[in-house]
Amino acid sequence: MGADIFADPSLDANYWARFLMQILIILIFVRIMGWILSLIKQPSVIGEIIAGVLVGPSVLGNWDFWANKIFPQSSWNYFTLVGDIGLILFMFNLGLELEQKTLKRQWKYSLPIGLLSILVPYGAGAALSIYLYDINGRDGFADPDKTAFVLFAASAMSFTAFPVLASILTATNLLSTPIGALTISCAALNDLLGWCSLAVAGAFAKGSGITGLWVILISIAYVLFMFLVVRTIIYKIHTYLVEKGDEMNRIFLIGIFLVLIASSMFCDLLGIHSFFGAFIAGIICPKTGKFRTELFPKLELVTVELLLPLFFASSGMRTNLGSLNDKFYGGITVVIFAIAVLGKFVPACLATKIITKRGWKFSSAVGVLMNTRGLVELIALNIGLQLNILSPRVFTMFIIMALITTFMTCPVLWLIYLRTYNPEEELLKQDEISPQNYDEENVQGLETPEKVQQNQDDILRY
Repeated sequence: MGADIFADPSLDANYWARFLMQILIILIFVRIMGWILSLIKQPSVIGEIIAGVLVGPSVLGNWDFWANKIFPQSSWNYFTLVGDIGLILFMFNLGLELEQKTLKRQWKYSLPIGLLSILVPYGAGAALSIYLYDINGRDGFADPDKTAFVLFAASAMSFTAFPVLASILTATNLLSTPIGALTISCAALNDLLGWCSLAVAGAFAKGSGITGLWVILISIAYVLFMFLVVRTIIYKIHTYLVEKGDEMNRIFLIGIFLVLIASSMFCDLLGIHSFFGAFIAGIICPKTGKFRTELFPKLELVTVELLLPLFFASSGMRTNLGSLNDKFYGGITVVIFAIAVLGKFVPACLATKIITKRGWKFSSAVGVLMNTRGLVELIALNIGLQLNILSPRVFTMFIIMALITTFMTCPVLWLIYLRTYNPEEELLKQDEISPQNYDEENVQGLETPEKVQQNQDDILRY
């Protein structure tokens, strides 16, 4: 999956018409699959990934005419490039929507819960990788560096898909609630540590482990710089413009987008995916006035309905289900799935119960949400495939685990949490708010039970 995958437009006069046709096909498939999956309370991201699997080598790609004329492999990365734009805009919007006060309120809980929910599956994945290493080397696949393989497999077991989790929380109207803030914070920590581990694994695969350690230190410095320096500058400019009555100043907005692009670019160059940079850029932006209320909806429509589905679909295109051709490999896939689910659910659930002292329903819901993998897992696994750390067969095993754990999130979440969820009752349980100061200001932005039920029925929305 290198630069040679790109088609040369000078050699194909129809490349633009073909690309537009591919977008049309993908969006039609996405809508059909999204409608079908909505009947069993699945978010649209699952339909988008499955749409990609359908047009890829697992299904329609077996048809020569389709593989050569409709969706040639040389065109796949175009979807990734266009989808990447949608991804960073979505993550920027997510950071823009998420209140910093909500994250700060949950930080004392999310730090220990997040660490436990990555350390336990990380250790389980490392142990399992010792056995998987021999399977990975079958069928003539060149054995990678063993340390790199162990680190990579352990990382792959410990991810929580931040963008997919955010999609589910937004669709179910839980993003700004205590459980939403807690799981988002835990997922952010999980993925940050996971990407740092992958950077170390990639460095070992290339022969230099010290590179990954530098990535961790630079990442910490980057986050501090964004919050202490860039955020301060943005807020000062915003305050000045508000006083002048020119809050939506065009030059200021262009500057914000330059910060978004620069932050995304830096994270990508660092080896941590660009969407982290986009999310941090959104987090540090002002949350008051017209800036948030007008900018968010303008970005959301094109991002969610057009650009983002292309990225999810491009991940599905790279999945080949035909490589698991006997019961032995199917059994190994089941083992990977079981360890992945229990390794996430048990520590997240128990840690939430002990640390927050909330009920088992709330704690179990956290464990279920932390099992969401999806997009981030797919990105990480594709990196392992590109670096020749994972064989195509082991890659597909992990892909199936990622899809099933994501697929099961919404139905299980609805069963144990959403069907009896009451937002007003939930607000009263927050440590910071007591019944005495429960007023209209505290419930501002929360939905009524009727609205929550409506959003559950409309779960296709991000």
